[in-house]
This record gives sequence, structure tokens and C-alpha cells, in this order.
Amino acid sequence: MARNQTLLKLLQDYRSEARLSGNPAHNSSVRDTQVRTLQRIQEWLWEEHDWPHLIVERFMPVQAGQRFYSPPEDMTIDRIHRIEVRYGEQWCELTPLIPSEAFSQWDSERDERSWPVERWRVYEDDQFELWPIPDDNADEVSLEGVLKFTGIRTLRPLVKDDDRTDLDDRMLVLYAAAEHLAATGAQDAQFKADAAQKRVTHLTGNMSKVKTFRVGGTPSFEAKLRGPPRVHYRKVPQ
Repeated sequence: MARNQTLLKLLQDYRSEARLSGNPAHNSSVRDTQVRTLQRIQEWLWEEHDWPHLIVERFMPVQAGQRFYSPPEDMTIDRIHRIEVRYGEQWCELTPLIPSEAFSQWDSERDERSWPVERWRVYEDDQFELWPIPDDNADEVSLEGVLKFTGIRTLRPLVKDDDRTDLDDRMLVLYAAAEHLAATGAQDAQFKADAAQKRVTHLTGNMSKVKTFRVGGTPSFEAKLRGPPRVHYRKVPQ
């Protein structure tokens, strides 16, 4: 068992574990319900853990005068671990906080702009805000002004028979079977649930051995001691 299995295989294994008919025709009327159960369980487990194999980097250029941005297409605002900006020859982490006193330095409400951007925060409608507002567009050749996002990507669709799982199929199957068996009053429902939890414990235990990702990220502007000096200047469009 492993991740990246097809939905068709997932349904077959689920029906076997739940002691349902393996004949697709016998399950045609409940297939959508079974698929929604597997989707829901995968979404729940995706939210519960920072799965290393789903950690990605995405890039986005800043735009002059743009204060608010949407996350990359396959990321959600609450699963972004850090945002960095290319400044000079280095990637510098933005501080995930914009205190009110910051706006006395560069007032975004008055469209005061500067460079480099130093901070970000979550804004309404799943957007995020940059501060100060950038005064120029990013250079996609030198990468100056390009943002780099590191975090957990969203799940791929799991609707069609040939769609593939992002998480371990055995884990998903056992949880789904345990839920079905519990609803029917089967005595081995708890056994399946325990097996599912054991599988999660095994997989998350292996995750702790992965050392390729550090939540702390690169030094922030505030903590950075090396690199090109910052020269800020105020710019208010006429």
C-alpha cells in the first residue's frame, strides 16, 4: 500500500475492508457517497499533519502599487509556512505580522510605497497583504522582487476512477471502513479504527526523520545580519 493510488483501487480496497460487495454494479447507487467519505477523510488528514511529500515552493512576482495578493493557485493561505522575497542576491523571509505602528512609517492607506517589502499578514477573503507596498514591479530575470512561498499544497481532485490519492491509501481505506462498520454496528469497527490510527502513527513517525524542511525558514529581515544594506525611500504616487 502507498500513496498515489487510483480512486478505483481505493474504492475496491475500501469495499473489501468494509465487507461490501466488490461488484461495481452493486455499488453504483452509493458510489458517490463512498467517494465523498474517502475525500473527507483525506481532507481531514491533510489538515492534521504537515506531510513532507506535499511541501512545495511556488513563486510570484510583486506588482508596483499592489497591496493585496491571492496565494498561489494550489496553496491555501492557512497552509503557507513562510514567504520570502528576493532582495539583491538572497532570499529574505518576510515577517508574518504588520503591527499598527508600521503604518506610521509607510502608510499603505495613503498608498505610500517603498522597497524592499518586509512584512505580510493574512487579509480577508483568503488574501494576504504586503508591507510596505512595493514601488516597482519584480524583475523576473534577476528575480529581484519575486516572492517565494513554502508550504503544503492543496489536494488533487479525487473524483474520477483514474484520479490519484495524495495520502497513503491504506490509511484512508482503514478509516473509511471503520466508519462504515461502526455505522452498521459491526464488532470489528474499533479494530479497523485502531489499525488506521496505527498506520497514521507509523507514517507520521517516519515524517519526523525527514530533515529537508525547516519551519523557521531563512532569517527574516529583522534577524538578517549579512547581505546588501537596505536603502528605503518613501514614494507617494502623484
